[in-house]
Amino acid sequence: MNHPAANWVPRTLLIALVVPAVLVVLAYVSQGAPAVLRVGDRGDSVIELQEYLSLAGYLDGAADGIFGPATLSAVRRFQADAKLDVDGVVGASTWDALLSVAAAKATRTYVVRQGDTMYDIALRFGVTVEAIAAASGISRPELIRPGQELVIPADPGSRSRSARGDVELVHWSRAREIFTYRATIIDVETGLSFRVQRRGGYNHADAEPLTAEDTAVMKRIYGGSWSWNRRAVVVVAGGHRMAASINGFPHGGGEITNNNFNGHFCVHFLGSRTHASNSLDPDHQRQVRVAAGY
Repeated sequence: MNHPAANWVPRTLLIALVVPAVLVVLAYVSQGAPAVLRVGDRGDSVIELQEYLSLAGYLDGAADGIFGPATLSAVRRFQADAKLDVDGVVGASTWDALLSVAAAKATRTYVVRQGDTMYDIALRFGVTVEAIAAASGISRPELIRPGQELVIPADPGSRSRSARGDVELVHWSRAREIFTYRATIIDVETGLSFRVQRRGGYNHADAEPLTAEDTAVMKRIYGGSWSWNRRAVVVVAGGHRMAASINGFPHGGGEITNNNFNGHFCVHFLGSRTHASNSLDPDHQRQVRVAAGY
């Protein structure tokens, strides 16, 4: 059984970008706190812990979701190295330190798109062409081709730099407190932006285009017809630029009557969940990472 700790959100969430999509579920309970883990615990939170320990260099073998002797030993060794209390219990301080260490060791990958140059990619991620070339084993950066996978050296900070400025990877437990009313949404692929108003949503944000003009821009982003396809976006609200994902199909209720949008659409952030199944949507989480520059 997991034991929740209250009112704590880790500083660094970048490590979630390099593990499989299922592990994007950080160890949070419904209030946004991480799970406190002990010997004998089982489940997704333990899998996540094991992945972080592995990436930080403290645990070998596949994550099995069981907090047994090997995981306990790894936790204690990490706690000793991090100058923490060596009690084998993974609480807030251990999570925070472990995420920071794992993030520093992490690398990101980027698949080259048509029209990309190595210079543009380096600028987007805030690193140098030489650093990407060295990490990717490329001798001639000018010859990259679409579909080629590049390794982007890790940035241990909590923000990623994109061509549109600093974009924060903000967990939903925090994003919901920032995006409370109106915001501007920027589509990452096209650069088009439109204004929205949040109408509610507990597991993720439900929003509507603010005016008919905003609806027209949103529809243009979707190629002229509404779609459930997920798109990487940046949500600008409360002085923040947050990585997010939207779908483009009007559904459910709406409060704005003259915006030519019959209903609302969904805005997902890191760790947000669907309303119906209370589970993460891997496609939305993937697009959130794209919006953050990964």
